[in-house]
Amino acid sequence: MADADLYRIQELPADNLGGASGEKRKFRLEFIGKAPTERFPYTVANEVVSNYIGTVMGFQIPAVIPHRIGEDPLALILWMSPAARQQDGPPLTSKALRDYLASEEHRDEVHGAIILDLFLANTDRSFGPERRNIAVDESSGRLILFDFGNALFYRHREHQGIQAGTPRLQAVARDMRNMFDKPEHNPQNYYFQLLTDWSLVEKWCDRLRQLPDFVLENAVRRIPDEIEPPNAAERQGLVEFLKQRRVYLLEQIRNCRADLFPGLPAGGA
Repeated sequence: MADADLYRIQELPADNLGGASGEKRKFRLEFIGKAPTERFPYTVANEVVSNYIGTVMGFQIPAVIPHRIGEDPLALILWMSPAARQQDGPPLTSKALRDYLASEEHRDEVHGAIILDLFLANTDRSFGPERRNIAVDESSGRLILFDFGNALFYRHREHQGIQAGTPRLQAVARDMRNMFDKPEHNPQNYYFQLLTDWSLVEKWCDRLRQLPDFVLENAVRRIPDEIEPPNAAERQGLVEFLKQRRVYLLEQIRNCRADLFPGLPAGGA
């Protein structure tokens, strides 16, 4: 899939824009705006922080720009063709998935994507039973990850006893099983079954451990000051959550292997 098919990018007619750095041209890009609601109060923060960290880690993720129009805070997400399609179609067939994962490069990237989502406390992605928030760039063969609105602070789910914000971060820090609050987030979710190689799990957890403090601090700092929630205390709590999680994530995966990651061999690496 060429970039022209992946994103909506339109070149605008304009006079030649000169300058010391050479010729310049004007383009118009299309974005989707996501605003917080009563049930999803942390949408902007979740998208902005997750996008920054995922991009730093090297994943293909549509750009997110925090913005405000009047009193409305928004996360402007670069429009992307796979994200605009129906996500409730058939999952990848067993053969297609097997063929895709046959390449060491794809296997490595799939493990990395899952570790990233576990780090960001995001379970809203799936290869099946329904396909959700994940695509494959046909031109490069790389994964495309999109929609982090339910990561980190998450959203209110009163009937499940889940309060968005700091309480959700604390629950996930205590036990990774607290991330998985929907029926489709059990081991039947093919996405999380694809953790099968301890060496790749350790590789990606080690990359997370090497993230400098300033990267995690800058990720949270990208949330505009005028957008609340999160308030100042919640922002600082998120920074501490991320700094601590990069250290203990591997141990949490080991402790939850039997319940959440049946594809990983018993006993660890």
